[in-house]
Amino acid sequence: MLRPCLIIKVLLISQKTSRDCMMTIKNILVPYEGSSLSKKALDLAKDIARNFTADLTIFMVIPVYYPMNDSIFVGAAVTNYEDIVKTLKLQGEKELGKIVKKCREGGTKTSYKIVHDDISNAILRQAKKSKADMIIMGSRRLTGVSSLKRLGSTARHVSEHAECPVTIVH
Repeated sequence: MLRPCLIIKVLLISQKTSRDCMMTIKNILVPYEGSSLSKKALDLAKDIARNFTADLTIFMVIPVYYPMNDSIFVGAAVTNYEDIVKTLKLQGEKELGKIVKKCREGGTKTSYKIVHDDISNAILRQAKKSKADMIIMGSRRLTGVSSLKRLGSTARHVSEHAECPVTIVH
């Protein structure tokens, strides 16, 4: 039995060879946070980008943290928060730099961007700003019946509001 992502890959690759190809993919956006599913999404995106000679943007969002106003930790959280965000950005740049290098060595034009923002809305804004033709992202890994009923909240929000096709990797 073929996995859904393989079927999508085959359909997209077969479109490239078709003379009356309706879908042109020039820019692919991949939200990435290092999970196994975002790595699978990146692998799929690299294959599609290579087959369509599309540009690939790996997009990392450091989520915004909102401390509760009445928490005794609110002062400490705000003081340390800026340092935490800086550290996360440096770690992200280091990891994404390695990934971009591997993608480029494989023949894919790749760049990355890291922002500190609300995750879903940042992805949607970046897709619009970069004129993404496709977003490929991982979903939250759920098991049993719940995996059939729902996506992760970020994947759901992006898929419902994006102006381009969204492929969600499970």
